Amino acid sequence: MTGGSALSYDELAALVVSLQADLARALAWIAELEAQVAKSSRNSAKPPSSDGLAEPPPKSLRKETGRRPGGQPGHLGSTLRMVDDPDVRLWHEPGPCGGCGA
Repeated sequence: MTGGSALSYDELAALVVSLQADLARALAWIAELEAQVAKSSRNSAKPPSSDGLAEPPPKSLRKETGRRPGGQPGHLGSTLRMVDDPDVRLWHEPGPCGGCGA
């Protein structure tokens, strides 16, 4: 379209065919790139280090109960406390070295 002259029907038809072919190539290229982006170490042979900084989905399917781990509020619990004067004292020392025998 140079000089403001109109294109003939045959030229327009050829241009449409050319643009359709370009569009088909571009769509195929986009589909290939989207397939590459969708790959991760979980669904392909890629190493985990290639996943980037994306956080993996949670593995647990358990639902949260709202309770915190450990002893629950109101539970008295029991702990064996240290005493100043124990009944028995046991010494636990390491055995001889497996390499030099010392």
